[in-house]
Amino acid sequence: MKEGEAAAFRTDWLENRVDAQQLGLDITNTYGSWPYFADKMEERFKDSFEKETAKNEILTLRQGNETAQAFFERFEEKKRWAGYTNRINEEFLISLLRRNMNKPLVDRVIYGGHIPRDYQEWKRELIRIDYIWREREKEKKGSDIGKKPYSEQKKEGEKKKDGTGYTYTGSGERMEVDKAKFRTEGRCYRCGEKGHRSFKCKDAQKKKPQFNVREFLEKMTKEEREKLLEGF
Repeated sequence: MKEGEAAAFRTDWLENRVDAQQLGLDITNTYGSWPYFADKMEERFKDSFEKETAKNEILTLRQGNETAQAFFERFEEKKRWAGYTNRINEEFLISLLRRNMNKPLVDRVIYGGHIPRDYQEWKRELIRIDYIWREREKEKKGSDIGKKPYSEQKKEGEKKKDGTGYTYTGSGERMEVDKAKFRTEGRCYRCGEKGHRSFKCKDAQKKKPQFNVREFLEKMTKEEREKLLEGF
């Protein structure tokens, strides 16, 4: 534990232990206890691992076939987990948007006569232009459907709903629904359940790679634990 987060944890642990001893406190069940040490390790490194995971995932997050709105919902979840919440990170985040969102969409923003100045402007323009393009595509498809027999139009227009906040067409393609309705009802539009926000959804959390600090520590032998504590 000589560098990075591990070194910081060791420094904090030693300083707090010395403070407790100088105050004359009994550290038998705290800084001299393996269970207490394991608790502090888990508390410190669980969040750190998730943060590093999010930093890696946001680098390769691609838009693909989803809407810009849906992409930003995933992108901003990773942004929060990674800790990229300050203005100092804006230039880096914009570079990711320009690289990872669909090139035709990014080009429309760049060559539209006004290049956005900051992250929020990029977000608004990308969502706006993506929405306009998709609406035009729907209109084109609508004019084609008008030429087909009524029975085929009805079949193609059939939609099915489930509890996840999405509507499905007859071909099984997922479509976004009005998320404002879900917010009004206090429901998560990822799973359809009440009681939590979408970015705290358990379904989303399950997709995050997990490193179980507690499990790692419990697998250590008694000798390994004693040796580790000696270093503190």
